[in-house]
Amino acid sequence: MNRKGLRTIRITVLFCLTAVILTPVFAKEINERKYKPEDFIKVVNVLPLSEEIVWTAKLPEIEEIIREKRIEIDLSEQKMRLYENDKMIKEALVSTGQPGMETPIGEFQIYNKFPRAWSKMASLWMPYWMAFLPTGFMGIHELPEWPNGHKEGEKSLGHPASHGCIRLGVGDAKFVYDWAEIGTPVIINF
Repeated sequence: MNRKGLRTIRITVLFCLTAVILTPVFAKEINERKYKPEDFIKVVNVLPLSEEIVWTAKLPEIEEIIREKRIEIDLSEQKMRLYENDKMIKEALVSTGQPGMETPIGEFQIYNKFPRAWSKMASLWMPYWMAFLPTGFMGIHELPEWPNGHKEGEKSLGHPASHGCIRLGVGDAKFVYDWAEIGTPVIINF
């Protein structure tokens, strides 16, 4: 090893030892000091503020921080409802499986997501694809799109018309895609 490498190692070791020795001193100094809100007024006053920032008197509650999300599909109503912390945040019309190709009932989850998936079986695009079966065979997606750009099934929203997938309209599909993470529960009932 050359001299420069040894010097770097020595400096690193010296820095680490200094940090280990001084950490308890700094911690004790901080613990013994009683801070008051006025200690921080100077800091708050020098922070750059924008019109978009809103200062609050308290931190959000734990329930506001933890977001438990779920997607519910009601086959009888042909509607999707999105819930966050048990509060419905969005409802949208869907088109689910037609007779003979029914959408399965049960509890599932989002297994994978692709902004634009290709269906080999139907030879068309499925924008905002989110698989809810582990096999990836069925998913939630925007109205299918033919290679020429034509969207299929807008008039069928609210009625069973798919091959088992859950179709959403333009705009709604992107919202759900952006909102739901992999692992988000999907509950399908009749």
